[in-house]
Amino acid sequence: MPYCWKCGTKLDEEARFCPTCGTPVAPAVTEPEKRRIEREERRPISFLTIFLIILLATGAVIAAFGALAFLPLHTVGATEAGIVPYETGVDTLNLDLTADVARVNIVFEDLVDKLVTLNASATARVGALTSPDDLFDLTFNHTITDNVLTVTADIDTFGRGWPWYSSLRVTCDLSIDPSLNTSLDVKTRVGIIVLDTQAEVVLDSLSLEATTGGIEVNLVEDIVVAGDVSVKTTTGGVEFSWDNVLVTKGVLVDVKTTTGGVEVDIKQEEELLGNVTMKAEATTGGVNFAIEIRDDVGAKIESSVIIGGIDVERQVNFYGTKSPLTSDNYPSDGNFNVSLKTTTGGIEIRAEYTS
Repeated sequence: MPYCWKCGTKLDEEARFCPTCGTPVAPAVTEPEKRRIEREERRPISFLTIFLIILLATGAVIAAFGALAFLPLHTVGATEAGIVPYETGVDTLNLDLTADVARVNIVFEDLVDKLVTLNASATARVGALTSPDDLFDLTFNHTITDNVLTVTADIDTFGRGWPWYSSLRVTCDLSIDPSLNTSLDVKTRVGIIVLDTQAEVVLDSLSLEATTGGIEVNLVEDIVVAGDVSVKTTTGGVEFSWDNVLVTKGVLVDVKTTTGGVEVDIKQEEELLGNVTMKAEATTGGVNFAIEIRDDVGAKIESSVIIGGIDVERQVNFYGTKSPLTSDNYPSDGNFNVSLKTTTGGIEIRAEYTS
């Protein structure tokens, strides 16, 4: 005879509710029902369930392997170098350098037994399966014809990131012996270019270009600019310094950025043996221009702004209101003919002439 599961009262076989507490009586399980339940409990796992378990387990293994191979687990470094040994009679250099991702430092220094050195180094955080050799590839070639040295170099990082790496930093140090009359063409897609010169360096031509990044140029006293100068960025800023440079003929200096700022600083006391045509332009961004000239050096500054303003912060012995501005002695034997332009942004000018 059954009993109430709640209060323990004996129940009739046909009772549906406990006569004492009114609790519903659970239906009795028949023998056929018991056998059906036992069969369902013993039913084997289906093929689909097994397949899903295997698939999930495989995915977990692949994910663990991928994390080990690709996630940046440790830092590695790599270095490569290119050298041109000294050779008697070589006095001219044509150098073409292209880098995907790099900071390029260019200096002129006495190399004694060499004419050109290029040292490239890189660091990155990489996965377990990446070796330092995967970070970049340096191609360095040179030829000498008569007295002319031609150097071509390429630093390749694109397409070499398997397994992927992060925090990649590439530095390229280019050293040139100052005895060489130099034509430079340097480009980087992502990075910074810095050019430092020293007295008596001769630049036959100069072209520096960064797609995304900045450029800094320092032309110091008593270097010779014997050809055109081009300094351009697409996205980034340009800083251009000119300090008593020797000019042997008329030259064009073109300093430009599409998105960013341009800063030009000119000091000239030495006589110019040719006119310097200087263009400083920013499509979206500001132009900051400063010039200090003396004696027989003249200057004319013309400015153009579509959206923005022209601010003359300092004006000593220059005449005009904003644009054009001309020095007292303009035109002189040697002149700076300056064009400043921005589409969206402002122009700031500091101009001083002393006789």
